[in-house]
Amino acid sequence: MAFDYPVILSKRGERFLASFPDFPGCYGEGSDRLDAMEDARMEGVNCILQELEEGNPLPPRSLLDELCLREGEEAVMLTLTLPREENWSWLG
Repeated sequence: MAFDYPVILSKRGERFLASFPDFPGCYGEGSDRLDAMEDARMEGVNCILQELEEGNPLPPRSLLDELCLREGEEAVMLTLTLPREENWSWLG
């Protein structure tokens, strides 16, 4: 299963941050854009799995053109692929 969610990329000092506006508190960081995106991908998958395991609905996906960006920020879509499960029946 795969889900597409936007992340907002920004530079904080010498590091990059990739945060999910649809999952407050869920973000990735790294020494460059690619590292931040890969870290965000792993964290985003964990956020989705946690929501599903708790029986919560996933938040609706924001559209890139609806996001309010600050100077120096960039919004991109990120595909989050859940690990393969033989039995997804626990999703309901």
